[in-house]
Amino acid sequence: MIFYLIVLLIVIAAVFWLGQLVLSNPGLTMITWGVWSLEMKTATLAALVLLACVGFYVFVALLRHGFGLRRSFNRFRAARLGSRANRALTQGLIQLTEGHWDKAEKLLVDHAPYSDTPLLNYLAAARAAHMREAYDRRDELLKQAIESDSKANVAVGVSQAEMQFGSGQLEQAYATLARLRELSPKHPYVLKLLAKVLYRQENWEALLGLLPDLAKQNLLKNAEMNAVQGATLQAMFQQYAKDGQTDKLQSMWKKLPTPIRENHAAIVLFAQALHTAGDDLACNSLISGILSKRWDDGLADLFGRTQHHSLGNTIQQAEKWQLGQAGNNPALLLLLARLYNQQKLWGMAKSYYESSLNQAPNAEGYLELAELLETMKEPENAQRCYRLGLRYCIRTEGEKLSLIPTQRPQSSHAPQAQPLLTPYNGL
Repeated sequence: MIFYLIVLLIVIAAVFWLGQLVLSNPGLTMITWGVWSLEMKTATLAALVLLACVGFYVFVALLRHGFGLRRSFNRFRAARLGSRANRALTQGLIQLTEGHWDKAEKLLVDHAPYSDTPLLNYLAAARAAHMREAYDRRDELLKQAIESDSKANVAVGVSQAEMQFGSGQLEQAYATLARLRELSPKHPYVLKLLAKVLYRQENWEALLGLLPDLAKQNLLKNAEMNAVQGATLQAMFQQYAKDGQTDKLQSMWKKLPTPIRENHAAIVLFAQALHTAGDDLACNSLISGILSKRWDDGLADLFGRTQHHSLGNTIQQAEKWQLGQAGNNPALLLLLARLYNQQKLWGMAKSYYESSLNQAPNAEGYLELAELLETMKEPENAQRCYRLGLRYCIRTEGEKLSLIPTQRPQSSHAPQAQPLLTPYNGL
């Protein structure tokens, strides 16, 4: 500020000095232009030049002020329209929420050109068109949304895919998401939506290829995505198991990400597929390795249904589990009963069946024991098991199983060995 004041004082002093110089040295000045000539005093010429400069400055200032007024008017008009557009956006969103979709779309579209956020106007208007099932109009509005903000391709695409999925346009949703995945390969919501679309299409092979990316993005932990993962694995496992393609089963399992291979449900599905495919050796090896580390009733149930090449070693392993972590777990007792039944040590099998069922009633257990008792020529006990099993299936209430003692000689093919461990008789 002081600098400008000093410059102004210098200019005033210079003008004053120049004026004094002109007045103290009067003279004539002649301006000649062709045949025309003009003669005047030097002081008059100086005054005219100064006046012309002042006039030019005033003209320029007035011109700038005129343009400034126009800009100010335009700014005022834009601010007024912007304020109306913001109010219209709020009202449009309210109308959209209340279900007045026609009114919402009109409000939002009419004021979009003047809005500070035209992208939001067009997206909300597209949603309104979608809700009234005007899908062509919806896609047109989404196109305008992209034109209003070229950087919002992913945001608009996600909204479009969501609405296409919601309206059952699975092919269109898949095409939209495939394009979005090219733009943003690691976008978590794009991957999640793509998984849902593939799940609805039952495109299990494509979903299988998507599982590693879903695992990396940590998207498989919620219940919905767990269901997608389970359905995918089950479908692919069943396909290979049905054809007996155990090599493809093993190869597929090895390619799955570690978090999936450590998932309990995935392990159970894989073990069941190996059993269905007829590869009980690989199935038993998998289950045995897991049960030696941690007990699992579901895997133990499957372990008792498979065929074992060395029943004696398998029974010894099961008895070690009984001594260790599993104890007198009813699932383990049922497993031992089935193993002894396979080995035709029916007296041992009968004892373990009875102990298991008295702790945890099981419809299949009742049936298996009843059939075993028929083989052992104990029809009365077999009938008792059938009755208990039937009542349990209807009432889901367990009852104490007390078999009638029988005295009969051992058959040569069914030795009655003493159990290495005394079964727990439960109730």
